[in-house]
Amino acid sequence: MDMCDCPLKEYGMRLRWLARLSLMVLLASLLIAALVLVGPAGCGEETPVPGEAITAQQLVEPNALAGPGPDDFNWSPQGAELAYTDNTQDQQEALWLYDAASGERRVLLDPGGQPDNIDVSSAQWSPQGDAMLLAGDDFLWLLQVESGELRQVVEGGPSKTAMMFAPAGTHVSYVRDNDLYIARLSDGRVQRITTDGSDAVFNGCLDWVYNEELATRAAQPGYAWSPDGKWLMYMRLDDSSVNNDPITDYRTVPPTVSYTRYPTAGSPNPAVSMFAIAPEAGARARPIPLPPDTEYVLPFYAWTPDSGEALFITVNRDHSVLRLNAWSASSGQSRIVIEETDPHWINEDFYAAPLFLPDGERFLWLSERDGFMHLYLYSRQGEMLQQLTQGDWLIDNSAYDILTPGRPVHVDPSGTWAYFSTTANSPLERQIYRLDIAGGQLEQVSQQAGFHMMALSGDGQYLVDQFSNLETPPVTSILNADGSEVELLGECAGPSLELPQVSREFLTIQAHDGAELYAQIVKPEGFDPDRKYGVVVHWYGGPGLQLLMDHYGGNTLFQNSERDILYTQEGFIVWRLDNRGSFGRGHAFETPIDGHLGPAALDDQLAGVEYLKTLPYVDPERIACDGHSFGGFLTLYALIHAPGVFCCGVSGSPPTDWSYYDTIYTERYMKTPQENPDGYAETELISRAGDIAAEPLIIHGLADTNVHLQNSVNFIEALEQAGKPFLFLPLPNQDHDYVGNGMTTSLAASVEYFAQRLGNP
Repeated sequence: MDMCDCPLKEYGMRLRWLARLSLMVLLASLLIAALVLVGPAGCGEETPVPGEAITAQQLVEPNALAGPGPDDFNWSPQGAELAYTDNTQDQQEALWLYDAASGERRVLLDPGGQPDNIDVSSAQWSPQGDAMLLAGDDFLWLLQVESGELRQVVEGGPSKTAMMFAPAGTHVSYVRDNDLYIARLSDGRVQRITTDGSDAVFNGCLDWVYNEELATRAAQPGYAWSPDGKWLMYMRLDDSSVNNDPITDYRTVPPTVSYTRYPTAGSPNPAVSMFAIAPEAGARARPIPLPPDTEYVLPFYAWTPDSGEALFITVNRDHSVLRLNAWSASSGQSRIVIEETDPHWINEDFYAAPLFLPDGERFLWLSERDGFMHLYLYSRQGEMLQQLTQGDWLIDNSAYDILTPGRPVHVDPSGTWAYFSTTANSPLERQIYRLDIAGGQLEQVSQQAGFHMMALSGDGQYLVDQFSNLETPPVTSILNADGSEVELLGECAGPSLELPQVSREFLTIQAHDGAELYAQIVKPEGFDPDRKYGVVVHWYGGPGLQLLMDHYGGNTLFQNSERDILYTQEGFIVWRLDNRGSFGRGHAFETPIDGHLGPAALDDQLAGVEYLKTLPYVDPERIACDGHSFGGFLTLYALIHAPGVFCCGVSGSPPTDWSYYDTIYTERYMKTPQENPDGYAETELISRAGDIAAEPLIIHGLADTNVHLQNSVNFIEALEQAGKPFLFLPLPNQDHDYVGNGMTTSLAASVEYFAQRLGNP
């Protein structure tokens, strides 16, 4: 909308916001002052908080909340040596080695002063446990554990990813420029396995959508060695038919444009195929047959212990059929071992490769077929022998919640015990349990209430357990396999700032249909029950994640602690609720969103708001909402579909039309736009922008490769056409997850927005 067509008040508001934006972009250090000095009046008048306030910039500083401590835990496949990262006395991050049997620990590699900017968090053990592979800016490096000798392995620069040792430990494999290579450690001789890698063809590595929706969002390999080292199975993704999404870098003169292969809902996906090659034999790669309805292959693979068969998981485009397949290296034939179906959808991103027991004839399989992710015992031929765990709780397989992504179940070398993290005590917690595979006995290993993440040592005698809860920064302990403590390895130092003493309380409320919902209320320091408080409802609301957890920092992906501190400091209460669709409560808790991303989430959130309004210290006229990603969508959806409930709202990087978002995520819950036109139309926001009932603050990274900028731009254009006021904060060179100055700017702007609109009466 042309600026001169706005009413005078709206025009003045826009001018003030444009002035503020200029200060943000050109003088980031003056952001907070600029926002405080100007801006339209809101639902109440601002009352300054006495004393020196914590700033967003202070909270975004590295280690501001948890403080430094041990991280990146990695057990040797042999014995009980644990590699991890931690600070040295001069506060430099280094690679450490801890021997659980002797209790000795030492610095294995201090990268300070070393060439090539070696990333100590990239360290991988050799199969023999005598060396480690690390990545630098220009080389792969081999570190001898005993002597500390460090030498270059392969030159290649930052384009080299997906590295691993071959089973004999004599070679390393890696991907460079989307082609697969093998390097011999003895003399550095390199063998190129594939030759057609390009910006559209990915060999042994993952494209954007696979990495985002099916993997661990790391440089994860798309290949696997057979145990005898003779065969290499790899995935090939052909993105030639996939849409190219442009991202503009404004730092160059003139600006430059890069592209990401990004399939939007209903459009062509990457064409996936599987191959196997015997590198030493020099033969050509052999194609691996896939079931005819295969749309996706999960990037987690396994081989039988005798190297006779490779196992991989396929999923159809409808996300309703998942198959575990086996391919025979001798015959070249493939077979279906297990088939899973679901009338709604299968959460294939929480499945994992089968884990064979030492006899080579049985394997453990995770399945959500009874409504919760549980462990099953299968024969190699595909006969289900026994369901090993059951109940209204799940084994957690989230890449964000475990120490070794993609491997949620750990089995000791004897095949006696299986270890995993579960929600058996509460969906708000993760507790370590172990299962006697033969006897069926289930034992709780961890003890403290809260979140536990674990990994089992190569000899099966020890566990590393990292524990935290809302009030306790991460504490890392070495345990015996039965849970008894061996030694405290380290604990995070905690916040470097003197933080306000907010109070956090979990509670349960009822949804409109009587379902139990978990919620959290966060009250300011010095809370006065006789006073009326404004409330910021901080939500996510989408599937696959939970916002509420008894974990230090809550869900750190969405800056729970930072928002608690900043919002309560302004005198507001913070409220969170995990609605239907969120993770941790089983599949039935998720399926009300089937075909409709939005309505069920909002209905549960409104039940939470109705509860808030019964509290004598809540001002029902001063309730706001705040979310990022799906939570940003939910903010705009609520301001449109629940007019008058929320005084205002912050929407960070929001999807505004699900047909703009990627195939794997969107179609899992919504099917394609061609199959479900009504569902897409019902939840699309752009055509309903004129119904918005409050002035939103919309924040978006200008380099967002996930939720593309077109979502906010098209919604803003619709707001302009409808004559609706709004505030927009663009974040230069920020992707979907804001970092550094971008995160500081986003948090500070959100605080000031709420201060101006919610204020204190």
